[in-house]
Amino acid sequence: MEKTVQELAEFLGGTVIGDGSAVISDIKGLAEAGKQDITFAVDPYTEYLPQVHAGAVMVEKEVPAGDNTLVIVENPRLAFSKLLVLFHPRQSVQSGVHPTAIVDESASVGANAAIMAYAVIGKNVKIGEDCIIYPYVFIGDNVSIGNGTTIFPSAVIHENCVLGERDVIRAHAVIGGEGFGFATKDGKHTRIPQIGNVEIGDDVEIGACTCIDNATLGSTKVAAGTKIDNLVHLGHNVEIGEDCFIIAQTGIAGSTKVGHHVIFAGQTGCTGHVTIGDNAVFAGKSGITGNMEGNKVYAGFPVRPHIEWSRTQAYIKRLPEMAKTIKALEKKIAELEKKAGV
Repeated sequence: MEKTVQELAEFLGGTVIGDGSAVISDIKGLAEAGKQDITFAVDPYTEYLPQVHAGAVMVEKEVPAGDNTLVIVENPRLAFSKLLVLFHPRQSVQSGVHPTAIVDESASVGANAAIMAYAVIGKNVKIGEDCIIYPYVFIGDNVSIGNGTTIFPSAVIHENCVLGERDVIRAHAVIGGEGFGFATKDGKHTRIPQIGNVEIGDDVEIGACTCIDNATLGSTKVAAGTKIDNLVHLGHNVEIGEDCFIIAQTGIAGSTKVGHHVIFAGQTGCTGHVTIGDNAVFAGKSGITGNMEGNKVYAGFPVRPHIEWSRTQAYIKRLPEMAKTIKALEKKIAELEKKAGV
């Protein structure tokens, strides 16, 4: 595919500063881009633009750019994403049900949906229009899947779960697996049946090998727009708000309620039965042990405000030096006490 810079700017709703007639054939990163490539830059990387020799660079405002043509757009990262889809579209998938797929006769499949080889679709399943079900996917009884949702190979959607529209479920994810609930007596553990389900809102992405347990009663919920990375675990009856980010290897224990726009960086752990406010941000490896206010940045274990954690870390680095100083002071005090006859 080849497009002029001007054509791409019009596609993105941007403005050209420089040569709009230059031909672009691909999109690449800032360091790799050549004269027929378009790339993007945001602060602080815009300062390196005079060293870049691309066909065009998407930026959010006019900056010194050497010999580069600029395309001014509102959000360079989002524009970059749109051009990736334009220049490198996903493989096309043919609609219809593959002969090797097992689809119960009571299931309904929407127009233009694709159910690929060896998928298994249970009783009373509802699959919306334009859905793509990749090979070896299992969908249990009474599951409902909204329009435009894609489920990648070997994912499992257990019975009674509800998926929204335009969701993306990556390979080997498990939605609605039985929650981890037991009653213990005399050291013996007896499973408590988990009879709830999982409800996923619209435009949610769930990463590979992520597990979201069904509820004991009611629903485990992930609200619209939330993006979940690979290898994440959400326990039974967890509720996640809208447009959250949950990064790899995060674990959130049962019945925790998470607000909107919350960010859990990698390897964050959260105890159960707590409430987390809107816009809270947790740094990597945070350990959440209680209710957390929104609109703050946290770090550490047990978690505390990031600035407080940073000060503590600075002192920890100086502990060997401080220990030597304390020993020296103790020695001087002992000498002074001896001289004073104390």
